[in-house]
Amino acid sequence: MGIKDFKEKQIREKILNKVNPKIQKGQGKHDKGYVFLNGVLITKVKIPNNHEKLMRHSKSKYIAGDLRLSPEDFNDLIQCPLTGPNYYKKLQNWSDKN
Repeated sequence: MGIKDFKEKQIREKILNKVNPKIQKGQGKHDKGYVFLNGVLITKVKIPNNHEKLMRHSKSKYIAGDLRLSPEDFNDLIQCPLTGPNYYKKLQNWSDKN
């Protein structure tokens, strides 16, 4: 299964509330979120804007990749079955393998 199409606002809210990255205001159109695990920077992710525009899977796949999530896990993150603590468990597993 691939990544579903979600509204940018929906993706933004889930990333900010579940992943809780450290935000750096961008000089461009989007802010950057920095994701730390045990005090170590693991990844940076583009934070979508807060509007109702539909973000197609072709763009969302880059955010999923930055979050180190499979398409299925990304869908779960946005649709709610994947909680913030469980995201960090997956990130820890990813980090241990790399």
